[in-house]
Amino acid sequence: MRASPHRTVDFMTQAQMGARSRAGSAHRSQLLYHGAIIDAHNHIGMDLEGVMQQPQSLLRKMEQSHVQKCIIFPFNEIKPGKAFSTANDYIAKVVAAHPEKFIGFARTDPQHPLAVDEVRRAVKQLGLKGLKLHPRSQLFNPSDERTLPILEACVELRVPILFHSGYAYDPIPPMIAQVAQSFPDLSIIMGHMGCSEVCTPTGVEEAIHVARCNDNVYLETSRVMLASCIAKAVQVVGDTRVLFGSDTPYGSQLDEITTILRTGLSETSLSRVFSENIKELLR
Repeated sequence: MRASPHRTVDFMTQAQMGARSRAGSAHRSQLLYHGAIIDAHNHIGMDLEGVMQQPQSLLRKMEQSHVQKCIIFPFNEIKPGKAFSTANDYIAKVVAAHPEKFIGFARTDPQHPLAVDEVRRAVKQLGLKGLKLHPRSQLFNPSDERTLPILEACVELRVPILFHSGYAYDPIPPMIAQVAQSFPDLSIIMGHMGCSEVCTPTGVEEAIHVARCNDNVYLETSRVMLASCIAKAVQVVGDTRVLFGSDTPYGSQLDEITTILRTGLSETSLSRVFSENIKELLR
């Protein structure tokens, strides 16, 4: 049975269920949550390496994880079309088929000559609600001059940008800091809050620092998998600028939810992280 927004749900993997039974009822009470869950980071389509996720697969995961709604956007697609136009069309089609379950974000390559036009089309004509940019996949610096027209367009269109911010060879958080300072009216979501390819204390600390210094930056939790890091983000930045995400199909909704529930956050803060913050951001 699907959980209602006010039903108490106990999120556990099989291994964690075994650990719970050994730890007793006190441990169980720490992993209960009353409320809705909106997942801010999901891919639909197929990436260059053949990893894929179709809408029905994600819907099944949502059913199992008691997730009410997901933000979806393209992978680094094999055949994205000009400036990701084909991929964005598909996202819009999926959202139209399941408007109660999916919120669509566009994707583009800032180096493509039609990138700005595609962002405008995706928002104005397709009705997509934000933009996903991946500096490592598309090989660009978020603060580079070639990216500026896209940033300006998103400010004008009043849509957020979700940047992949995984910390690996070239640290992305400092680049995003420059964008946040130059565009204070642009809402920026740091996907993975400094983790992903490599999850290091340095990456998380830099992401938290960027958000602490810039009120227009939000931290998205997918792939962090360390409850202590997420708890610190809420402590430093506040519970109004941390967003739940899972990064399906690369990540697991159940595991990511359990990580959030292990932070020890209050019911009010959990509600903000799991759903209220992203709803307010997209209004």
